[in-house]
Amino acid sequence: MDWLYYGFGVLVFIAAALTIEAAWQWWFSSQSKAARRVGQRLREISTSKHVDKHAHSGRMFKEMRLAESPELEKLLARIPGVLRLSGFIGQGGMDWTVAQFLSYSAASFFVGLVLGLALTGVAGLALLFGLLAGAVPSMIVVRKRADRLHGIERQLPEAADLISRSLKAGHALTATLQMLADELPDPISSEFRQVSDEISFGSPLTDALQRLAERVPLTDLRYMVVAILIQREAGGNLSEVMTNVSVLIRQRLKMMGDIRTMSAEGRLSAVILCMLPVAIAGVFTVVSPEYLVKFWEDPAGPTMLGVAFVMMIFGVLWMRSIVRVRI
Repeated sequence: MDWLYYGFGVLVFIAAALTIEAAWQWWFSSQSKAARRVGQRLREISTSKHVDKHAHSGRMFKEMRLAESPELEKLLARIPGVLRLSGFIGQGGMDWTVAQFLSYSAASFFVGLVLGLALTGVAGLALLFGLLAGAVPSMIVVRKRADRLHGIERQLPEAADLISRSLKAGHALTATLQMLADELPDPISSEFRQVSDEISFGSPLTDALQRLAERVPLTDLRYMVVAILIQREAGGNLSEVMTNVSVLIRQRLKMMGDIRTMSAEGRLSAVILCMLPVAIAGVFTVVSPEYLVKFWEDPAGPTMLGVAFVMMIFGVLWMRSIVRVRI
């Protein structure tokens, strides 16, 4: 059963890496200096007279449901962080409710726990199996969200160009937003379609764009929203501004692609260095199983493994900070 320990090590490492990545993405999108600066600008605009005049218009729109049952929805609404979790799921374009997500996580945990007990018969290892299986729905949501936000980011230059051309042709901004919803493919079209629908139902353009910036935590999109809101407050040539924003976003994406290409060697080195100990342990398990028996039997063995795992995590974070460049 030695292969189970190595399998556990690999799964724990993958789960820890994904958890660290999710925590980093959350911090950068909501707590970093750039995110706070954009959020501060949006709050300043939201306190203007134009917004105060229509402060209650956004309440006509229904929030994302937390559960199918009204009683369960009321219960979930009292739990701190549930609304943020609902928004996080919605950012992935998924139709799961929070209740469904929690149900899938609980079911996955139970299945993993039962399989762990059936395969190992050890309560601690079975609990680890359950925790890893219970994290699968979270990993799916994180992956879906990252893919969708990346797709929207790649479509932003085309959206800015379309806004610029439409305004030059004499269309109103509200008609331009509807054109974005009709002409562009998903996932960005669904976001602008929601903005257009909110405006059609009576919401002010400022409120609808602010909700768009809150729904899609992308710095480039927030800059577009801020540019539009400032133009509506102070005036100016919005068409030219959108052209400049499009060029800026394209150059930024190009630079990000160049950096990703140049850092590919470093990222591959990090993967190899992380997987090398696991691969070597697997080879020794197949070629000479008795070689690692003393490691597991000695009380210092698990401690050494834990220290090595922590050092590996710090090494991954250090190498990631070297090869990852924020633009």
